[in-house]
Amino acid sequence: MRHGTRSDIRFPALGILLTAALVLLANGCRDKPAQSALDAALAPIRGLPVEQQEAALRRALADGSVPAHLVWYELGNQAYQAAAAPDAPPPGPDSPTGRSATLDSALAYFQRASALDTLFVEPLVNAGLIWDDVAEGRDVIARNALASARECYQHAIRLRPDDEKARCNLGSLNFRRHQYTEAIEQFNAVLAHNPRSALAHYNLAIMFAESKMYREAIREWEAAAKHDRDGDIGERSRQNIKVIQDLMKAEVPAGVAAPSHS
Repeated sequence: MRHGTRSDIRFPALGILLTAALVLLANGCRDKPAQSALDAALAPIRGLPVEQQEAALRRALADGSVPAHLVWYELGNQAYQAAAAPDAPPPGPDSPTGRSATLDSALAYFQRASALDTLFVEPLVNAGLIWDDVAEGRDVIARNALASARECYQHAIRLRPDDEKARCNLGSLNFRRHQYTEAIEQFNAVLAHNPRSALAHYNLAIMFAESKMYREAIREWEAAAKHDRDGDIGERSRQNIKVIQDLMKAEVPAGVAAPSHS
């Protein structure tokens, strides 16, 4: 879940009609910008073998060689990834997420990073994604998690109004809660700042496809593919365009010319 390289982006699910055919993404765009100060500070540790990284982070925390808020953030990333393992330890009786002890640790690490640097956006986005995942359930924890996810994303946006991932994650959350106007507002806000955002174009395409506005969906996926030619978003966009074009042809009665995709 490292910012920009891991699963810190939430993509909306599609309805029954398209879920089986359209491929959603697990990771962000591969077209990486120049290395950020955050990535530069953590690069020496991220360059180590995976099994050595946690120990190196603990040493950095003790000797102060890496700022503490970055160490806790990276420990949160590692715990989040470990929480997906089938042998992740079960949650305790006071688990905030109700999923696993490792996921609880990831959330606690992100919260500690945020507490140490109240202007640090990345752990807020990643904590929001944890709550977002938990909110997919139907119990009391899930209902409370929805509000927590929304607050994390909104807090991140208050700190960094142009943050692509925070806005797209919030837009996706709104979409999955059938708050379509609010979702479009978030995606359009990203595009107003960066018209080349493949992530925002991809999300808009999902919304159009769900509403059977196929030409509009194709247009947005074409934009996403254009701006992320060699990345995951571009690849999935091209796959989805083909699926939609085939679907449009299948919906045309025999003997009637298929509509133009231009």
